[in-house]
Amino acid sequence: MAWHTIQEAQKLTGKSRRTLYRDMATGRLSWEPEGDNARRLETSELIRAYGALLPMAQPESEKTAHHDTVVGTDGITQVLAELKALREEVAELKQTMRLLEHKPDSVPSDTLETVPLPSQLPWWRRSIFSGKV
Repeated sequence: MAWHTIQEAQKLTGKSRRTLYRDMATGRLSWEPEGDNARRLETSELIRAYGALLPMAQPESEKTAHHDTVVGTDGITQVLAELKALREEVAELKQTMRLLEHKPDSVPSDTLETVPLPSQLPWWRRSIFSGKV
């Protein structure tokens, strides 16, 4: 059989939490510890102590849409169009990243002019051991 928490046992039996704990304390209802502060009860024990159990209603989950979601195929077409646009944008960004990583030379090296160095070096580049100034 299945094991239930105190809250589930309350729903199945229709008894209060206080009644369940009182019956566990007197020995009318047996239980097992679960963790440090929790207790669990077996289905057959609940049936033995209280008779037939109440049906536990399973709530049906509501299917709600966001307030701005359009119902029908128009919304789907809009989402698909936006998805297509985003995919195109991602493809363009990937291409841009490839171009940036390649970093081609903007000017060929053979057309660059060489700049002559000045004959006298700046003071921070001069050697302190040579007598030249």
